[in-house]
Amino acid sequence: MRKAANFTRNTASKCVTARITRGREVHAQNFSLVEHKTWAAAERAAIAWLKTVKPDLPPPIPIKNRMTKRNTSGIVGVQLKHSVRKGWHHYAWQAFWSQKPGGICFGTVKYGDDRAFVCAAIARRLESTDRNLVEQEYHRIKGTAEYRAILRRKALVPP
Repeated sequence: MRKAANFTRNTASKCVTARITRGREVHAQNFSLVEHKTWAAAERAAIAWLKTVKPDLPPPIPIKNRMTKRNTSGIVGVQLKHSVRKGWHHYAWQAFWSQKPGGICFGTVKYGDDRAFVCAAIARRLESTDRNLVEQEYHRIKGTAEYRAILRRKALVPP
């Protein structure tokens, strides 16, 4: 794992900027060359500031399962795929994760839109491409509050 540098040299302003983000809020401080004389001294001051600030901040939000602005489906790791074959439009809900970037798709024609979405959400949660396992879990939760909660999160409907 590489060590993340939380500071940058701003040559135009002749300062080192230290920054850290917690809870989607950025905390930053500038360390000027006028005060610290050299880049190395300014960077040491930035590192010292970061060490004093970090203990008072909330823990970082893990990247895994983080909802972002780019998510349009409503569930992290689930997306609506669209393809055109022989002039026909095909839609499928795809589940994907870091170990399986191609993931697994559930077509809306074969499964129906709601079932395809729920199956993709289950596959993402289980991080499994085993259709039998996903189908077993689907039949286990169908009609339950968990099933309805997954459907409530659905933010897209194929045309």
